[in-house]
Amino acid sequence: MRNAVIFIIIGLCFYGCFWQKEEIVDFHSDTLHVYATEIFLNEDFYSEMFPLFENIFNCEVDTKIFPDVFAILDSLKNIPDSLQNIDIIFGLDNVVYPDIYKDSLLIAYEAKNLRFVEKKNLIDPTFQTTPVSFCQIGFIYNNYQIEKVPSTFGEMQDGIFKEKIILMNPRTSSLGRAMLIWSVAAFGSNGYGHFWRSVKENIYTVADNNDDAYNMFLAAQAPLVIGYNTTPVYHQIMENSQKYKTTIPSEGSYNYYLTAGIHRSTHNLEMSQKFIEFILSEDFQTYIPKRMWMYPVNKQIELGPKYELLPKSTKDYSKTFSDRSINRNISAWLKRWESIMLK
Repeated sequence: MRNAVIFIIIGLCFYGCFWQKEEIVDFHSDTLHVYATEIFLNEDFYSEMFPLFENIFNCEVDTKIFPDVFAILDSLKNIPDSLQNIDIIFGLDNVVYPDIYKDSLLIAYEAKNLRFVEKKNLIDPTFQTTPVSFCQIGFIYNNYQIEKVPSTFGEMQDGIFKEKIILMNPRTSSLGRAMLIWSVAAFGSNGYGHFWRSVKENIYTVADNNDDAYNMFLAAQAPLVIGYNTTPVYHQIMENSQKYKTTIPSEGSYNYYLTAGIHRSTHNLEMSQKFIEFILSEDFQTYIPKRMWMYPVNKQIELGPKYELLPKSTKDYSKTFSDRSINRNISAWLKRWESIMLK
């Protein structure tokens, strides 16, 4: 009986290996080409995670890493489709969706593993992008450096926070652009300009990107920085530190999603679809709270108590405007912001 069980197990293992081999027989290529954005607080993320996919499908993942999503979009606009060697874009966010849809950059694919994602996180009804992880945007603060923590946008305009807030430029940073759209949604098209004028004296600097802003924050140049509500978990787990915490204005937050999609120039559609299924799987998603320091979209992944205790908002300003509305108005919002903040 024992020998029979061993034989069955060996047979199943062989079948599994054979099935995986069959999966790649009809692939156009054994290399998947991925354009990806840098992962905040983990520069080794792709070298740790993509080998999982390579081992499953006996293939290679060629990854070209960009500092941010704007750099990817600029690269794609400057290279004709006929010269592009790209299958997947990983690290797209919901802030740049209007540009993605306007330029028709992606191929729609409704992944089977989306059944593991809660409906509220299915943010793209066209299935051109697939959600990977998410968080809420708030303000990270140095718990040892600041006495009073602002709990509203109104309090952030108080003079006690003069030159104590680090923000990001909405022309060069997704977080910066999210903050701009967030302010328009919260205060209206007539009121957001007043908010920026009122808070201007409290801004220590406007950084070009997330890394520059956060490095200044860590260097204690200012005690408040716009960021992910989940980031303090990194410091708690990796540094055993309670120094950094998050505050979210009581008016509401902005839900920020990182997503992936299949590029329209792909020559390896089947493998690209397998990759989309993979990033929604438990094999991949279980590492998101441990390596990306965000919430996974797969609802089967258990979060530790540190994530459960993070501040959250029930009001989401990321859905206030349609992509068409943002695309129509973003240039005017950016110009008005610059006229207030950069002069």
